[in-house]
This record gives sequence, C-alpha cells and structure tokens, in this order.
Amino acid sequence: MSEESKWKCKECGVDMNHNADKVDYTGCLDDPHSVDPDFGGVLEEVCTCPECGKTDMFKAQPGQ
Repeated sequence: MSEESKWKCKECGVDMNHNADKVDYTGCLDDPHSVDPDFGGVLEEVCTCPECGKTDMFKAQPGQ
C-alpha cells in the first residue's frame, strides 16, 4: 500500500496499519459487479489503528 492511499482511522484520524487482505464472498451479493474475478468475491483490506487499536475493513483499491 502506498503512503498516499493509507486509510485514516474513523475514531482518531491516524494512518492505519495494513494487516491483511481478505476475500469477502458475501460482499458481492448487493453489487455483483464488485466481484474480483480472480478471487470470486470482494477483496478487502484489514487495517488496525496504532493509536487507538480500532480495527476496520475497507474495499481494496484497484491496482493495490
């Protein structure tokens, strides 16, 4: 993940640390066009805030 594409914590605004990429197989039920054909689901980034400890998931940015 490049520095300019880091996610900000919704609680305290600090740059979150990228921990993992996960495939959400149910995430495409609402929007079938969001399916990543290589994974068969929606690719999400799991991030944790180093300041407050909040964990959050975000749809992965194309090309990341």
